[in-house]
Amino acid sequence: MRGKNKKGKIKYGILTAAAVAVVWLFMPFHTIKGSGEEIYVGGMPDSWPFEFYDSEKASYQGILPEILDAAAGQADMEIRYVNGSKEDNRLSLAGNMQVDAVWTMGLTDGELEAAGLHKGKAVISFQDGEERIDICLAYTKSMQSEAEEALEAALYRVNEERTEGLLVQYAKDAYQGEKNSVFAVWAAVLVLMIFILVLIIYMIKKRRQVVQLAFRDELTGGDNFTAWKKKFEEQITDGNRAHYAVLFLDAGLDTISHIYGYPESEMALQIISDICVSMLADGSEAMSRFNQFYFVFFLQYTSVDSIKKRVRDIYASIAEAMKSRQKRYFLDPHTGIYRMSGLETEPLKTIQRAEIAAEFSRNHYVECTVYDEMVEKETVTGYAMEHEAIHGLMHQEFVMYLQPVIEMESGSITGAEALVRWQNPGRGLLQPGDFLDVIKRKQLTGKMNMDIFRQGCRFLKEEADKGRRMRLLFNFTVENVGDEQFPQELDGAVSQYGVDRDQIVIQLNQLVEMSRSDIFMETIKKLRGFGFHICLSGLELDRVFFEYLECGVDYIKLRHDLIRHTNKPEGKKIIQSIMNLCKDLGLKVICMGVENKEQAEYLKGIGCSYATGFYYYYPVSQDAFDRL
Repeated sequence: MRGKNKKGKIKYGILTAAAVAVVWLFMPFHTIKGSGEEIYVGGMPDSWPFEFYDSEKASYQGILPEILDAAAGQADMEIRYVNGSKEDNRLSLAGNMQVDAVWTMGLTDGELEAAGLHKGKAVISFQDGEERIDICLAYTKSMQSEAEEALEAALYRVNEERTEGLLVQYAKDAYQGEKNSVFAVWAAVLVLMIFILVLIIYMIKKRRQVVQLAFRDELTGGDNFTAWKKKFEEQITDGNRAHYAVLFLDAGLDTISHIYGYPESEMALQIISDICVSMLADGSEAMSRFNQFYFVFFLQYTSVDSIKKRVRDIYASIAEAMKSRQKRYFLDPHTGIYRMSGLETEPLKTIQRAEIAAEFSRNHYVECTVYDEMVEKETVTGYAMEHEAIHGLMHQEFVMYLQPVIEMESGSITGAEALVRWQNPGRGLLQPGDFLDVIKRKQLTGKMNMDIFRQGCRFLKEEADKGRRMRLLFNFTVENVGDEQFPQELDGAVSQYGVDRDQIVIQLNQLVEMSRSDIFMETIKKLRGFGFHICLSGLELDRVFFEYLECGVDYIKLRHDLIRHTNKPEGKKIIQSIMNLCKDLGLKVICMGVENKEQAEYLKGIGCSYATGFYYYYPVSQDAFDRL
């Protein structure tokens, strides 16, 4: 009986062990890690001395496993290599989520992406001909982000000196262990050569780091302005000066930064830099980023037409690159050209001349302009007005005027649109058409709009003290909406004056570039969350319109260029259809630019809620509005 019991227990134990083994074999490794301190790695079987499978020791050996073990020790983790084999099955293991990480050596970016891997920071870097090889860890989705950060930080602390020491050690072991083997001798020689190469690369890398600080742009990786000036002084001489031109390129990236954020503008800068560098003549031409969002060049040319053609070619290449990368925005580049045959030869002063020509291009909506005295005279006059505008904003010269908004059913004033006028001490009262271009060029629109908003809040408070309540409609632009603090800034101003947020209507222009920005949509949601009303200037029935509705827009403004078509049968049909659509969607409509009785009666007859225009009132000062 004892023998049978003993055999039964043995049989039961074997079955239990077999069951456990089967479960273990078919269970993905990332499900048995326990606390997360054990990291599973797939190895390279034949990449000596970096990493290889030692069949005698039944484990992965080499420089990379030793570095990884050292880093794991610092990060309080345990590394486990899995599935030792003569075949390189790292991608299979990663794709099946059986490991947390693999070394990237020998794998392409496409293979890594297909296996669902993302790369960490480079641990070992070396040059292979013209190609730079970076070896780093690539992680699967099973790798916890906290563990990844800890391991990457520990790998960073494993310095280059330790890596070089491991190279020497492997060379020494190979030579002593198999010195009678011809293969081992050649292997030792190879390792020593690798060590010498790594040492040389290390020294070059250190030297390049110093050079990079002095001559490389940290954002684009190309020449910085110091390098540009150095090349300028080396290449351009009295003998060849007449065949060179300095260019100043404004690609409109400051607008991209406002709408999509600085990272997107950095990406665009990199794309433009790469394209332009590839179009330069080696050794005799150069370009550099200048003052954050601009580029400066010196290029050879034979005629004005030839240099303008090169500018157009640059524009076409930039547009194609943006299109191929499926960018949703369109750049509006302008370039100024200064021919070195002029009197000015000092680098910075030639750039100033080219920048004046670029300013002229922006002001006149042309692709590029060649600098001359006429261009300078007109542009410098504009510069004078820019300085006046800065002074004016500092001294509250920009004042709010009010365009009364009429409730069409009763004919009474129910509110107003806040407009801006400039009370210039030397030029008198200026209309927006006289100064808005200057304000935009100096990127002062956002500040000016906020000044008018604060004046409007103060006016609403004064009217409330007199027992009068109304709504004001305020205009805002990209500079405001692109600022993530914009909603909080408005809310703070309203709280300061104790104004009801229901009295504020925020008008936003439905620009294509803005409308597809996540920041823009998030801003609308925040404003509605604070209790402000949102009015769209214009109506475009596309995908973006539905996004506006989801954000809570509740007013639509129909502009003068649509209202003036009420004298045509097709115009009336379109406006009637818009009115019906807005009514069904619960949107209030404000018709702007009503200029005659016929327009007013027609709009009232089809159910328009509110209107403004010269037929009712002209824009007036705050005092005049108070008397109305």
